[in-house]
Amino acid sequence: MLEKSSSGYRTIELTVLSGEDLRIDRRLIKKNAFAIVQTDTSFDYCTTKVDESGGSHPSWNEKLVIELPMHARFITVQVQCKSKSSSSGNNNNHNKIVGFARIPVSDFIGGYAPENYLHFLSYRLRNAKGDKNGIINVSVRSLKVAADQHASSSNYLSKAPRLNVQGYVPAYSGFASGFGAPVGGVVTGVPVWCANRA
Repeated sequence: MLEKSSSGYRTIELTVLSGEDLRIDRRLIKKNAFAIVQTDTSFDYCTTKVDESGGSHPSWNEKLVIELPMHARFITVQVQCKSKSSSSGNNNNHNKIVGFARIPVSDFIGGYAPENYLHFLSYRLRNAKGDKNGIINVSVRSLKVAADQHASSSNYLSKAPRLNVQGYVPAYSGFASGFGAPVGGVVTGVPVWCANRA
């Protein structure tokens, strides 16, 4: 369950829209890309569905409602390419990591925009070596700020879809080796471009 901060939490709506120019070892991927979403305050994570036909330009358009603690600093999005062997019962993780990006909460909270502004953001995906392996497009909207209350099974991670990502080790308070990078080895994302809509 997602723990609530003693100072409350805010509800945000994050939509994983699409990817662009996704690559592994400089080669465009052909199919089966999916995204993993996690906050920096929880071991829990959720995933999008696998795009089986979009190739290096997958489209997910999956909306997640996230109860984000007020002290959270960023949301992590990692893109992987699902292999056939990863669903065959093998205990090893054969999915290939395309790259990851950290979305600073400050990119869509604060400033002069109204509370419910819809922010369209794009971030470069980088692998553990820092190579640019494509772009992830998301939209984020802050819905409300709620007072602190006891965590319940109604939070977004309990209801959101999750693939069986074998061998995946969620990160917590920074990137861990489960994301394919050493702790502290990921730079906070800088938007490629952004737009706001009321």
